[in-house]
Amino acid sequence: MPAANYNFTIEKGTAFVISFEYQDDTNTAINLTNWCARLRWIDNNGNITTYNTNVRNSSYEFTISPKVGKITLKIPASQTAAFDFTSANYDLELQEPNDLYSGGGKKVFRILQGSVTLQERNVADTDAFSCSFDSQDSCGTC
Repeated sequence: MPAANYNFTIEKGTAFVISFEYQDDTNTAINLTNWCARLRWIDNNGNITTYNTNVRNSSYEFTISPKVGKITLKIPASQTAAFDFTSANYDLELQEPNDLYSGGGKKVFRILQGSVTLQERNVADTDAFSCSFDSQDSCGTC
């Protein structure tokens, strides 16, 4: 089955979070225990960016919630502020823990493809927004 198509937008200089749920024909979640995911895009400048699951660092977090078939990519505002493309095309792939056949390597499925649009800010700013809570009272709602 060919990959489904889904386009999304990232707003430059804001935290970006996107989740995908992998389901079968009856909308039942596919258990992704021991699976890996990779999201790669090539931007209009020809640069390739790769996000792999089970990574959590200052650049991004890409995780799988296996029992519910959910894949979540989080990119902090400091990273999206540095993006210098206007559009990109991406692929989302899953790698199953089982070999295709003995010695044939793991099964890989391209499940999603599409375009990424970078939405520029109204006020150009390459600085990440930073807030201090020292001046607020302890009520948490003030």
